Amino acid sequence: MIGVRVSAFNENGLGEPDQDANSALTELDKGLRSGKVGEQCEAIVRFPKLFEKYPFPILINASLLKLADVFRMGNNFLRLCVLRVCQQSEKHLDKISNVDEFVRRIYSVIHSNDPIARAVTLRIFGAVAAIIPERQQIHHCIRSSLDSHDSVEVEAAVYGAVQFAAQSKTFAISMCNKVSDMIQRQSTPANMKLQLIPILQYMHHDTNTAAMVRSLCIELLPGYPAQEFVLVTLNALTKLAAATLVDIPSQVNLLLNYLKNDPRWEIKLKALEHLYELAKPGAHLWPPGAVEEIINYALNSNKKKILSPSLRVLQVLVESPRMCHEHRSSGSKLRELCSNHCYSPEPAIAAQAIQILSQIFCYCYKENIETDGEQEVIAALETLILLLTFIKEQHSTQLKTVLKCAVRLCEAKHQYCEVFVELLGTRLDNIESDNTLTICEALGAIGSLKAETLLPLIDTILSLLNVLSTVKSPTALQTQTKTMLCTLIFQSLSGYKWNDTTYNTIINVIDNNNLWANYCIARAAMRYGHHKVAHHIFLGLAEQVSSEHFHFWLICLKELSEAEAQLYSEDSNSLVNRLDTAVIHYNKAIAALKAASTPQH
Repeated sequence: MIGVRVSAFNENGLGEPDQDANSALTELDKGLRSGKVGEQCEAIVRFPKLFEKYPFPILINASLLKLADVFRMGNNFLRLCVLRVCQQSEKHLDKISNVDEFVRRIYSVIHSNDPIARAVTLRIFGAVAAIIPERQQIHHCIRSSLDSHDSVEVEAAVYGAVQFAAQSKTFAISMCNKVSDMIQRQSTPANMKLQLIPILQYMHHDTNTAAMVRSLCIELLPGYPAQEFVLVTLNALTKLAAATLVDIPSQVNLLLNYLKNDPRWEIKLKALEHLYELAKPGAHLWPPGAVEEIINYALNSNKKKILSPSLRVLQVLVESPRMCHEHRSSGSKLRELCSNHCYSPEPAIAAQAIQILSQIFCYCYKENIETDGEQEVIAALETLILLLTFIKEQHSTQLKTVLKCAVRLCEAKHQYCEVFVELLGTRLDNIESDNTLTICEALGAIGSLKAETLLPLIDTILSLLNVLSTVKSPTALQTQTKTMLCTLIFQSLSGYKWNDTTYNTIINVIDNNNLWANYCIARAAMRYGHHKVAHHIFLGLAEQVSSEHFHFWLICLKELSEAEAQLYSEDSNSLVNRLDTAVIHYNKAIAALKAASTPQH
């Protein structure tokens, strides 16, 4: 019920739009002083909106001190509302300047005879742990409350312990023995142990503590085989191993043991998820034979829910040069696994398999190592690209993945640029497709490696631009596509002389486009040296902005592009005359840039 009320109040506004910070705070202060609990609650829960609208340190400091007073003097319901405000305003807590005074007002409630009041106080300390991590008196309160006979207070102390352990090395080390004793104690309820175990993941600050905690968790696993216990304990052990690094080999072996031997699917999937986390620090930290065990497990499994996370782990591991070197030969089990699934009917699995193979080949090309089977990978990659761009279902993530693979292969071996440009050019035929923009981005990336490979697509791109320029109310995606297609034209023709057809097509697009898209096109034109087009666009934009600062900035860009266009010009004027004209425009650009400057910029 309380959560519903908080949500409802948070959706309310703060009054009239022209209300400034002071008047808004005054209005809420009146609510806090009201004699009616309902009005006080409404005022309290509107503070997060106030902080979002006016994130000024002086206002946030004053507001939280007022709320601390309400917490000290009010009833438990009001205290719970203040707790919700602190939890929702976590990113603004560092703006409190009077931290000591804030803590003093809250701390006074910890001595209350009401265990509910003490529990809410512990939770509010947990919520603000980031700004008071080393307060010894609060550490003592949490330790004392863990021995309370009231379950609500103990749960609040556990919450506070988790928050402080994440922030304070001193607290984490000092709590190690206490938490260990509570977990091992027979009288501690099972649900309480589940809440205590996550605290152990933060006890990695010294080797002795980390080793003791790890041995405790491993002893718990056979004693508490229930699924919830196993999941929570494995999570704590994995976080601990990722922080210490030295325990990664033993943790990988433990997770592989659960992956192979535990029949419960949730634990298998969680084990693979934790293996993915431990793969990020690097394959060199994994014990010998661990990678082969995952490969063998994946080879013997046809279930998608196992295969996909297994390939995800291998994809991270294969970023290590050692892994690529070990599995470079076509007879390796990793390449066998990926070859088996690069034509999978599941696009996600096929994309992951191709991504792993592409990484291995990129490594071989970079190190000048001869390898075989690259044509099979290129064929599989081309097939998957065509499949993903033809089917009706949207697989944008997988399409981006395989296009990145294509770009990386082109980067490693430039002779593939023509192959993929020809393939992608055949898919630039549908202005309604969501994939067109992604394909354009891939073509742009390939063009940056070898710009001349895009020249055969000029006619296709121009015809697509002609179609798009006739659309009366283009969607945001179509507008972005126009910008990308123009960028491809600029990239392809960099250093070439334009013909009238190309120039007129670009001008026609500009005349039927929104202002921001035109600015993006002009910026791309300047980047690739097409200053005549950029000057034409900036000439029309300079008078279309809402502030003097932006106006002079666009005037500066217009003058710069005109000066550059004069230098590139092939008219009958002598070079000296063109240099004189260019210098005039450069000086105008400098003057406009000075006029555009403000104290903030």
